[in-house]
Amino acid sequence: MARERSSQKPGTASIRHGPPTIQENLEARFERETTALFRTRLLTASMFGAMLMPLFGVIDVLGANSWWPDTSPPLAAFLILRFAMTLWFVALWVFLRNAESFPVGAMDWLIFAPPGLILGYMTAATGGAESSYVAGTILLVSARTILVPGEARTHLPVVGFLVLSYPLTLVLFGDHQAGFGGWMRDVDQVGHMIANLFPLMTIAGVGLVGSDMIHAMHQRLISARSLGRYKIKRELGRGAMGVVYLAWHRDLDRPCVIKLINPDKDSSGALRRRFEREARETSLLRSPHTVQVFDFGITNKGQLFYVMEHLDGVSLQDMLDDDGSQPFDIVCRWMATTCESLAEAHARMLIHRDIKPANLFLARTADDREMLKVLDFGIARKLDDEGVGAPVVSSPSDGPGPGLPEDARLTAVGTIMGTPLYVAPEVLTGAPASDRADQYSVAATGFHLLTGRPVFTATTMEELLFKTIEVEPEAPSKVHPEARLPAGLDSVLLRALRKKPEERFPSMEAFRQALEPFAAAPGATSSVMER
Repeated sequence: MARERSSQKPGTASIRHGPPTIQENLEARFERETTALFRTRLLTASMFGAMLMPLFGVIDVLGANSWWPDTSPPLAAFLILRFAMTLWFVALWVFLRNAESFPVGAMDWLIFAPPGLILGYMTAATGGAESSYVAGTILLVSARTILVPGEARTHLPVVGFLVLSYPLTLVLFGDHQAGFGGWMRDVDQVGHMIANLFPLMTIAGVGLVGSDMIHAMHQRLISARSLGRYKIKRELGRGAMGVVYLAWHRDLDRPCVIKLINPDKDSSGALRRRFEREARETSLLRSPHTVQVFDFGITNKGQLFYVMEHLDGVSLQDMLDDDGSQPFDIVCRWMATTCESLAEAHARMLIHRDIKPANLFLARTADDREMLKVLDFGIARKLDDEGVGAPVVSSPSDGPGPGLPEDARLTAVGTIMGTPLYVAPEVLTGAPASDRADQYSVAATGFHLLTGRPVFTATTMEELLFKTIEVEPEAPSKVHPEARLPAGLDSVLLRALRKKPEERFPSMEAFRQALEPFAAAPGATSSVMER
C-alpha cells in the first residue's frame, strides 16, 4: 500500500521568476482572502440582523409604557420598521450569498446604512438626544467594527456614517417646537448629544484600530501559510539544507511539494548566487525518472525555494528501514533507472551530489504502476562551478578519531555536499564532485539495498570517513551471502566503488548497461508496493 513518509521529498515542474512575481502573487492572495473574509463577515452581520430585529421589537413593546412615561413612542411605526428591517436582512442574506460578483463595498452600505438611519429616527422620536435608543447606534457601530475587520482607511466611510447618523437624524426628525435655532440653544439637548457623541466616536475609533490590527494579523497568517500562489499545508521533513512542505497550488488546484533552502547554512553566499541558474537547468530535465521541478524563487525573507510535483509512494530509505535488503533484480532495475535519470542530468553538466536511498522514491502512477523517481536536485551543481569547499579530512593518514558530531545521513553544508555514507572518497578529500562521484553514490546506495548495510560501518564519523577514503569495500556477496547474488554483479558494483574516479565506468550510461543483465524487466513491481 502506498505510504507518505516524513522523509518523502516529492517533487514539481516550469519556471517562474523570483521576488517580483512572489510579491505580486502574495499581494493578490491578501486581496482575495481579505475580500472573501469581508464578504463572509457581512453575510454573518445580515444573518444576525435578521435574528435580532424581532428581539428588539419585543424590547420596544416592553419598554413602551415604562421608559417614556411622558412621551410614548410611535410603537406601531417602530414595529413596522423592525419587521421591514428583518425582511431586508433576510432578502440581503439570500441575495448576497449567491451573488459572488457583487461588490463588497456596496454590500457594506446596504447592510449597515439602513439600520443606522432607522435607529437614528427611533432615537429622535423617543426624546431626542436624551433617548436611551442611542445605545442601539452604539451597538451597531461596535458590531460593524468587530464583525468586519479590515484596514481602518477602507472602513472609515461606513463607520463614520454610522456615527454621524446620530446627530443627523436628531436634526432631521427631532422635536423642534421652538424652531431649529431654539433647539440648538437648548443646553440639555445639545449637551446630551455631545455627551453621546463622545462614546460613539471613541468606540468607533477604538474599533477601527482593533479592526486594523486584526486585519494585519490576518495578513501575517496568510503570509506565514502561503508562498505566492502556494498554500502551505504541513511539513513533510527537514534536513541541513532546509525544510520540505506539502503545499497546494491554488491556480492549478493540485498538491505539490515545496523545499525551502536556508541560505544561512551557506555563509559564503555561493548557494544563493548559484541557485537561479541551477534551478533553471534542473527544470529542463525531462526524464520520467526525474522528479519534475516546475517553479522556483526567493521569498520576501530571502529564502530560496523550489516547487516539485507531489508523489504518492515510499522512498527506498523507507523500504530499508522496514524490510532491510531487497531482491537483487529489483535493486538493479532501480539502479539502472537512476543511471538513466542521471545520464540526462550529466549531459547538461549537472551533478546531483546527494544520491542516497532517501532521494530515490518509488511513486505510484495514475495507472497503478510503480515508477522510481530521483528526488532533490536542490544541491545539484554544474561541472564548471568552483570547488565545493575545504577537505573534510585534512590527511587520511591521521586515521579515525573519537566522537560522532552528526548523524551520517545528514548533508553537511559548507563542507561536503552529500551524505557521508554514500559520498565518493575524492569528494571527502576536497575534490569537486563529478559525474563519477554520482556513480559512486548510486553504487553505494545499491550496495546498501542489496546487503541491508552501508558499504562501510563505523562508530564515529571520523572512522566512517577514514574507511571511505582508505579501505577497499567488501564484495556484496560476502557481506550478504544469503542474497545469492549472481556471478558478475560484485565486479560491477566494486568497479563503480573504486577509490579513483578514473577507474570507475566512463559514464552513467556505461554503468547502466553493465547493470541491465542483472535487472528485473522494466515495470517489475517491488513487494512493498503490492501491500
